[in-house]
Amino acid sequence: MFDLNQLMGAADLISDLAGAKERQVRQIKFFRDKKGSMGIAFFDNQTIHGEYWIENIMVPAEYEATFKASGYKIGTKYDVFLFGLQPFSANKEVLKTPGVQKRLLNLIFEAMK
Repeated sequence: MFDLNQLMGAADLISDLAGAKERQVRQIKFFRDKKGSMGIAFFDNQTIHGEYWIENIMVPAEYEATFKASGYKIGTKYDVFLFGLQPFSANKEVLKTPGVQKRLLNLIFEAMK
């Protein structure tokens, strides 16, 4: 008899190794680029590699005051749950979409208030 959990785990492992696994944004990290501008990096931390960087988006300057008052730190990874989000499917193309970026920024920074 086949162990379905073992079989499904093997399928997940193979899809992860092959790069075909659908990524889930589970963590974000605030960062500063070389020019000092703030951005957010999106990660999937449930992979065979420990974590998988999905994409960065830059944060408009008008969000700086909210970030500074929030107590969150640059360089620390935070679970998306802290910002009222559930892990969600995403890839580079999705996160590069201006409408998606605007919505995510609004949700994340509204949760900081």
